Amino acid sequence: MTIETETANLVDRWFAEITAVDLLPLAAADARAWLARLAAALVQAVSAEPFRPEIGYDVGARLVHGHVTSGEALGRTVRLFGRHLAHHTGGWARPADGPETSPAGTAHPGTAHPGAATATAAMGLAGGAPAATGPAATATAAKGLAGRVPTGTATAAMGNSGAAAPGAGPSGEGALLRRPPRADTLPGRVPAASTERVVDLLGELVRGHTETLRERTRDGQAAARRVDLGARARAERERRISQTRLHAVLSGTALGMLVADRTGRIVEASDAALEILGLSGHTAPLAWPLPEIVHPADREVVRWLWREARRGRSRGECRILRPDGTPTWVALTLSTTWPGVAGDWFGVVMLEDITERRRLQEELRFHAQHDPLTGLANRAEFLDRLQAVFRDAPPSARVGLCCLDLDRFKMINEGFGYEVGDQLLAEVARRLGGIAVAERTVARMGGDEFMILVPDCGGLDEMTGIARRVLDTLREPARVDGRDLPATCSIGVVEMAVADTSPSDLVAAADAALTWAKNGGKNRWTAFDPDRGTREAARGLMSRSMRPGLDRGEFSLAYQPIIDLRHGTVAGAEALLRWDHPRLGPTRPGEFIALAEDSGFIVQLGLWVLERACETARDWPAHMFISVNLSARQLREPGLVGAVEKVLDRTGLPPRRLQLELTETVLMDSGGDQVTALHALNDLGVRIVIDDFGTGWSNFVYLSTMPVRGLKLAGLFVEKLGRGTEPGRDDHLVEAIVEFARRLRLSVTAEGVEEPEQAAALRSFGADLGQGHLFGEPVPADEFAATMLSRAFAAS
Repeated sequence: MTIETETANLVDRWFAEITAVDLLPLAAADARAWLARLAAALVQAVSAEPFRPEIGYDVGARLVHGHVTSGEALGRTVRLFGRHLAHHTGGWARPADGPETSPAGTAHPGTAHPGAATATAAMGLAGGAPAATGPAATATAAKGLAGRVPTGTATAAMGNSGAAAPGAGPSGEGALLRRPPRADTLPGRVPAASTERVVDLLGELVRGHTETLRERTRDGQAAARRVDLGARARAERERRISQTRLHAVLSGTALGMLVADRTGRIVEASDAALEILGLSGHTAPLAWPLPEIVHPADREVVRWLWREARRGRSRGECRILRPDGTPTWVALTLSTTWPGVAGDWFGVVMLEDITERRRLQEELRFHAQHDPLTGLANRAEFLDRLQAVFRDAPPSARVGLCCLDLDRFKMINEGFGYEVGDQLLAEVARRLGGIAVAERTVARMGGDEFMILVPDCGGLDEMTGIARRVLDTLREPARVDGRDLPATCSIGVVEMAVADTSPSDLVAAADAALTWAKNGGKNRWTAFDPDRGTREAARGLMSRSMRPGLDRGEFSLAYQPIIDLRHGTVAGAEALLRWDHPRLGPTRPGEFIALAEDSGFIVQLGLWVLERACETARDWPAHMFISVNLSARQLREPGLVGAVEKVLDRTGLPPRRLQLELTETVLMDSGGDQVTALHALNDLGVRIVIDDFGTGWSNFVYLSTMPVRGLKLAGLFVEKLGRGTEPGRDDHLVEAIVEFARRLRLSVTAEGVEEPEQAAALRSFGADLGQGHLFGEPVPADEFAATMLSRAFAAS
């Protein structure tokens, strides 16, 4: 094995021995490098000339500085290097033939060679027997090994190892006190000088380690005493500063501060706290229980805050009572501290007067929840209270609602101005305020609409009684700005079980009942009818789903034939709109056309009908026309003529084969732009026909000014034709209309023809065309093509 390898193994063993008992503040690689330098110094010192045992002292001191401080680590170091250095100096070599013998060949157990004594000393420190550890062992080692006395060295070794050297007597000292014979006089022995060097070197290592550790401990104790004295001085200084600061805080802060003991009794109070408590100029309320200065209604809050403060800081708001009984709102911040005296603690209470802030908050809250004009609850507050009724009431409870709206209020606003209208609203609110008793809520929802909420209602009779009382209260005119203004209203009444409805459905039902009341003549109340409400809901559903339904392909066209009464041939067809609603099923045009008209969707829907009808009629025989209904809203559309013209261009249908039907009412309400549009359509070649002639407001003047080409008689005129043996009044009326139209060169089409006798009568009167179940039901385009078109092609 090379020297390098042997040294590396020594360092690895030393590192393992030390780190088994001490913690080195170095990385493993750095620690090994540091130990390698110390080990090299020890190994080189044994064989160096001149011999310098103080190197061992230096290594011992450096071990202490490197945090190798335990006696166990020192003992392991001495044992390791005792073996290693003794082995390499050749100490305690034994003859190959057995135990040591005297010249006479007998063993001398009581005689020890100096090399044996020093080797035994080294082995005693580092060898076979476990070394003693601790301060006593370290001191003994330092005294014996570092004394430069061979017997002392052996004694130190014995003291550390706890084992007697060979030849020791009962006392363990006899052989060690005699100077042994020279090593070179004994056969098989190496000079003892090297072994003595090992012992001296390791003794110095122990002495350096022990003295350095002692000095370090002494220095640490002195530093600790200096630190303790400084800490006491600083603590006293900090205490004085803290007391000064506390006094400044208590006397100068705008916030009030109270100090209370663990029982909650006040032991100190600042000037600001006394001012907040209304005790300026009075004796501080020392030894008062903190809850006793609090409003009785809030004392439980303070007790809870005090309990929470034990676990940390707590905050809350409460009212305190001044000596004159005036409540003052304060914000409390409670915290506890531990002074460290007998484990006791005390609490610190910070007070802030928030009376003004609370007043402003209440004022803001009132304005946020009430209408500024009338002082009644506003819409947001009403909805909050309504939600609370549904949240807190049992399912069996009933709730009632009156929704009222002033009659002709718009006329008052527009006729007398908004200021007069506001005064009228304030007067109405004042009168309604007398009805807001018990748990009832009267609210202004906006404009001239008011609500009366009655939780835990006694039934519909109670609600209708409230409605009658409202009507009586508002029956008398209101005197506003020197004028007597009507204050009557219409009321919608609803009463339901909480479990059967929801807040939004209840309001919707009351609003629907209000609409029925206004449509019924005003100044009246109407109770909500669930069946009627279902119908209205269906209308609402249809109104909302028309536009999406057109995109989804729910609409279609059916075609009803129009017959030439004179020849019996198919002259054309009317395109009739159909809607297969996904929830309501097949829906009649009368149920949704008015809704489409009101919403304006009729413009888009009518254009879709026109284009589909023209596409279908394009492939019919050339003599057949297609008839499409045109609504008042479509006629008012500025781009009507252009839209019709584009449809005709896209579909390729000749304008003469398109017939547009308008009711008398539409024509009567038409102004200049609509008349211009009709003339433009007529100039294109499109036929204009009056639908349901004779059922609306008639003014025959328009027949001379409008580009009308035909009349369509309503089914009411046709249903009684040909009933008797003699012509009746209806027969003469229809005959006169036909004659009237003929003289104006207008064609006549009769609708609702269901019996042959009706067709015969119309034919005898000279009517041109007939339409009704007698000639054919409205059918889809493919079915119409399969039945009617064959007759039409045959006729052509």
